[in-house]
Amino acid sequence: MNVTFIDTSVLLNVLDVPGRNQDAAAVKKTMGEVIDSGESLILPITAVIETGNHIAQLDNGQLRREFAQKLERVLRGVVAGNSPWVLHDIAWNSEFLEKLVGGAGTGQDFRSLLEQKVGVGDLCILAECNAYASRVKTATVRIWTLDRALSSWAPVTHPGY
Repeated sequence: MNVTFIDTSVLLNVLDVPGRNQDAAAVKKTMGEVIDSGESLILPITAVIETGNHIAQLDNGQLRREFAQKLERVLRGVVAGNSPWVLHDIAWNSEFLEKLVGGAGTGQDFRSLLEQKVGVGDLCILAECNAYASRVKTATVRIWTLDRALSSWAPVTHPGY
């Protein structure tokens, strides 16, 4: 079973958010291929929060509304089970925070990672992905990202990503 966590950089391109959609055509093409392959896609909470923040900062109010509605449709689709993404429950608790400040499975400490420009959002995605992989041992878990800092730490790279 293959499971792919979608990073903010990919979600922004899927939604085609202005100023954050430089790879929209390629991402949408790959997304179609991944969906057709039957791979499970997971939206980490960090990707949802960061995408919402980018949408909230659009200069044009009409665009903010349009893309807020697009993101809302995606999230409602996840909840209803009629979207390409599946719901993944993750607890924001002391265990998660311990893994986060412990370097999210990278083998490096939190401060060093931040010094290397790996953001806390990226570390949260890594921690969430690693938690999933620990729980579902039969899955090959990946992160699909366009972000160089995150891609250097992401588990198993997916061909074509």
